[in-house]
Amino acid sequence: MAWHSKTRLIALVGPLTGERHVVQTANHPMDPDAMLPVADVVLLVSDDDTSAMVFRYTAHGEFGGDTFHASIADAKAATDAEYEEALLPWEEVPGEVGDAHAFAVRYAHDRLNERD
Repeated sequence: MAWHSKTRLIALVGPLTGERHVVQTANHPMDPDAMLPVADVVLLVSDDDTSAMVFRYTAHGEFGGDTFHASIADAKAATDAEYEEALLPWEEVPGEVGDAHAFAVRYAHDRLNERD
């Protein structure tokens, strides 16, 4: 049986239609060439079902930053505000998945390839 956090959720990020709201890049605004990549998927992890971390990845495994939130609800609200209508519905990471980060990247990669 794989150990995992109590709450692990992923959501795909579709095309951004407005201005990029960057909260996970220090010293923003900054040179666009120095910014973290735009995420294709976000992973919300909470070990205690109270505070939460949101991790951002591209479909190619590039790290797009992370943020700490005081609650799962705050994490969802902040992520919704960051990505607006581009954020697709949250889905649970299957319980048998050991590495939620690798799963999120693979999930995004597989779904993006299906869009062709």
